[in-house]
Amino acid sequence: MSMSDQQIVWATAAQLAEAIRARQLSAVETVRAVLDRIDRVDPELCAFVTVLRKEALQDAAAADDIQATGRPLGPLHGVPVSIKDILYTKDVRTTAGSFIFENFVPDADAIVVERLKNAGAIVIGKTSTPEFCHKTVTDSPLLGITRNPWDLSRTTGGSSGGSAAAVASGLGPLSIGTDGGGSIRLPASFCGVVGFKPSTGRVPQYPGFEGWDFLGHTGPFARTVEDVRLVMDVIAGPDARDPMSLNRPDPAAASRVPGKLRVAVARSLNHLEPEAAVAAGLQRAVAAVRDLGCELVNRQVMWTDPDLQFRVIVAAELASALEPHLPEFEARMDPGLVKMVRFGASQSATALVRALQWRRDFTRDLLQCFTDADVLLLPTSPVTAFAADIIGPTTISGRKTSPFDWFSWTWPFNLTGQPAISLPVWTGNGLPVGLQIVGRPGADDVVLDFAAALESRLGATATSRHPHLEPHK
Repeated sequence: MSMSDQQIVWATAAQLAEAIRARQLSAVETVRAVLDRIDRVDPELCAFVTVLRKEALQDAAAADDIQATGRPLGPLHGVPVSIKDILYTKDVRTTAGSFIFENFVPDADAIVVERLKNAGAIVIGKTSTPEFCHKTVTDSPLLGITRNPWDLSRTTGGSSGGSAAAVASGLGPLSIGTDGGGSIRLPASFCGVVGFKPSTGRVPQYPGFEGWDFLGHTGPFARTVEDVRLVMDVIAGPDARDPMSLNRPDPAAASRVPGKLRVAVARSLNHLEPEAAVAAGLQRAVAAVRDLGCELVNRQVMWTDPDLQFRVIVAAELASALEPHLPEFEARMDPGLVKMVRFGASQSATALVRALQWRRDFTRDLLQCFTDADVLLLPTSPVTAFAADIIGPTTISGRKTSPFDWFSWTWPFNLTGQPAISLPVWTGNGLPVGLQIVGRPGADDVVLDFAAALESRLGATATSRHPHLEPHK
């Protein structure tokens, strides 16, 4: 039985792959339905920098031809996927949200894109990012503001905001983002989808722009944990072109039953309480964890002055990549990025080494949270999506904060390299809340298994809740 366009755009990747494999749906029908919805809806979202209508339809037709020959099909055969505009795509403009690379066209795919194509996925376009992913809201000099599909006056978060907005809005079931400090998990939280940051090295990162080698991760957005796992089975694994890539899953992961896990719960961070909707979402999750039969451990989480050292590492890397471009492009760059680059350029080699040494000590201390727990459950962000024209709130739960404090719940796990996923839940105010699940380094499968069990118990998938968006006229 064929599917309507409405059914196609809200289907999961697993459902689409199964329908295409069973010849209930063609790749061309699937891709065309998604592209038509992008045409109708994206003008008010600004989730896409580039839409590959002609190329995607040609690739879909080729996919249908392959299927007609009876040749073996990849696990994502005919499934649409979008790619964050920081990741290289062969023969497709890749801008990093910057005028510096406004007309840059790579001559090779990033390994993750190469693997998706080999699995049969159809790349439909490139999604928005702030300039060089330098901040956790999504606006850029090239595209402007990317808006939250649940409330167009609010932010998607960042820096993979275009990918999260696309998946949340029915503009493809999958997208690939990057995460250097929360850039997958935060937009997933604000947009009500699933976003996964794998362990350091699980997904190779080559070739690509310089600037995020120390802390960057590449991972998927989807509407279900099942789809995240489907993508990870395709994109994870070592590659000699990226010497830093690893493939060291936790050897005991297969024997860990989600209902038997020890779950540490952090309800606040450095005494900062989340807003009411977020606290309610976490409370729902805690009740579900009890229902699963897990052992609960309450955990007080305190970071020891991580902000300055984190900024030194990030800014020094961005400065090494971008400072040579300042004389020509500074006037057309995001002022916040310029400030960050200048700060990074002012740091000495000694300061950077001290920051990296601090990172080692911080990681050792943070991993103590896992001596009596298998996973850590905490909010992805202490707030839900805020106004699209600010960098962050200055008051959270009645407490004055820095406008950067709201994302301090995510970036420590970039420093430690641990796997972390954001799972959506709704608590009645119309905006999604993100639940963050963090595992030991290398225990990606433990995190995904537990997230799937919690998702099922909560009924917290993004498949039945759709934002109301008026088609563009």
